[in-house]
Amino acid sequence: MTRSSVTALHGPRVLAALSGGSEDAALIRSAHRLAERERLPWGAVHVDGGHNDADRRLILEQDASRVARLGGEMHMVQGQDRAAELLHYADEHRVATLLVGCSRPSGWRFWRRSLPERLLRSGGAFDLVMIAETRKRPRFRPRRTWQRLHLREPVIAGVSSLGALGAAWLLQAWLELANLSLVFLAAVLASAALAGTRAAMLSALLGFLSFNFFFTQPRFSLAILEKEQLLSVVFFLLVAVVVGQLAGTGRRRLHALRHSREQSQRLLAYSRSLSAATDRDQVCDIGLTSLERWLHVPVAFLDFEPGGSRPSIHQAIPQGTVLDATALTAASWSWQHRRPSGVGTGQLDEDDQDWRMLPLSARGRIIGVVGLELGQRPAPLQPDHEALLESLLGQFAMALERTRLVGELETTRLSEENERLRSALLSSVSHDLRTPLASIIGSASSLRDLGTQLSHQDKAELLDGILSESERLDRYIQNLLDMTRLGHGNLRIERDWISLDDLVAAAVQRLGPAALDTLDLQLDWPIGLPLLHVHPALIEQALVNVIDNAARFSPPGGQIRLQGRLDNDHRQLEIRVMDQGPGIAPEMRETVFDMFHTGSEGDRSRYGSGLGLAICRGMVGAHGGSVDARLGPQGRGTMITLHLPLPVAAPTQDQETHHDE
Repeated sequence: MTRSSVTALHGPRVLAALSGGSEDAALIRSAHRLAERERLPWGAVHVDGGHNDADRRLILEQDASRVARLGGEMHMVQGQDRAAELLHYADEHRVATLLVGCSRPSGWRFWRRSLPERLLRSGGAFDLVMIAETRKRPRFRPRRTWQRLHLREPVIAGVSSLGALGAAWLLQAWLELANLSLVFLAAVLASAALAGTRAAMLSALLGFLSFNFFFTQPRFSLAILEKEQLLSVVFFLLVAVVVGQLAGTGRRRLHALRHSREQSQRLLAYSRSLSAATDRDQVCDIGLTSLERWLHVPVAFLDFEPGGSRPSIHQAIPQGTVLDATALTAASWSWQHRRPSGVGTGQLDEDDQDWRMLPLSARGRIIGVVGLELGQRPAPLQPDHEALLESLLGQFAMALERTRLVGELETTRLSEENERLRSALLSSVSHDLRTPLASIIGSASSLRDLGTQLSHQDKAELLDGILSESERLDRYIQNLLDMTRLGHGNLRIERDWISLDDLVAAAVQRLGPAALDTLDLQLDWPIGLPLLHVHPALIEQALVNVIDNAARFSPPGGQIRLQGRLDNDHRQLEIRVMDQGPGIAPEMRETVFDMFHTGSEGDRSRYGSGLGLAICRGMVGAHGGSVDARLGPQGRGTMITLHLPLPVAAPTQDQETHHDE
């Protein structure tokens, strides 16, 4: 490695200039090591001059994946002059160190300076580092890949040349010889636009022969007697060849852009589908379905069970796909070695092997193995297809890793929530149960020790206190038990028909006179309301919690009003509990239904456990209903409404009474 300091260090970045060749891997590794040592952000850039073939695009796709895996950023720049584009990019992004390969110019352009030499001569505000490959590169020799000639190409070239010949024959009386060549030049452009470079070259040759045979002197001969005509014919051939090459190259680039756009759209739709998946099974279904639709071969996702020695098919498309012993062996090898195996990989590529196994890895661990039955395809995958397949599998692996991390975060969140619930329960029990127990113990000890000294009225007051505190303690314990049953999903809904009258009567009786003696309880609902098909004990408990909440925050002598109404669609029964307390602030009307939400303002008590309204919402929600808190009538107090759904054919209270009689 040779290092040449161009100018002083300027900028906080390390950049590797990739060419799409075999030296890219060494450049990426060196840039990563240098950035780690200097603790600088790093990246890679490739200047695309429009000459990248399929093999080079595949190498660049692999380079992008390698750069992303090592924590760098990959950028693509369009331009013809690689050195000038690199200098402009480095100056624009304040690059501190630029790493390039030290290869010589390729092909027959032996007089051109190498890229490092051109960068040194141009200068730049960065350190230039030249990386030599660890192995000797073979001398570059242009590789000619001749594609099969399609019938469409000579047909289009011949038709366009005949059309140009006819048009020139008709126009020869009005146009000079030099201008007639433009007609044949139009045929070359038409052939290039319709069929490509080879058709354009064939059209140029046919136009040259036709122009010379039919329009130069002597006619109907390829001989040329006049120097001016020779110059016209030669210039026509040169211009036709150049124009045909340019037009064919433009057409090829246009097709490449369209193909790239289609692949980008496919990857975008694929990534959107994967991002919407919420669990591992959905990700597998989307990933395998996309691969099967694109490749038209069976696909399978294999996973190892904990403690298992062989992989098992987690999901396959089409369903019922079975892998033979050879394919399972290849999958095990790919899982252990983290490398592809099977068809087209050079690893375990046996004659009777139809499957290719591709391991999915993320964050240094194997997530699974994707199997593709590529032996069923009539032709092997092209380099562009290989690059797209690698991108699809990379997104597939990231989506699987995302679902795993989401699952772990959810498990951690639930664990923290359970711990918070446990702490809140202990805090609630230690505070809410201690107060009534202390009152009961104090009253009972007074009766025992001072029984002879107490009057009959004092004893009655102590007994009333013991009874009210015992009922209060019973409600706290019942709330804790109900909340535990709701949280663990053990609450069973055993429905029965019950009227609103019976529900309210049972709830008022449970609260007892100690809670409602100082308040004015008003009941208001019309006769003939439909019966509720609910769990009577649960709805009764919910109603008890709401009425108790209203009673605790109502002033002495205040009014509590219970109102029953049908909603506008007659599909729900609304039970409204209205008090004359301090009310709830608008921003707190939703949070009062959270567990352990207590406080000192509004309807939140400093001595409550914060479970009453939460239990109410849980019990009503288990019946398909809802609970909400609003401002009370005339802008005073709070109105809590229970919305309970009605069955389609619910009997009325009158019908039920008649049936009982």
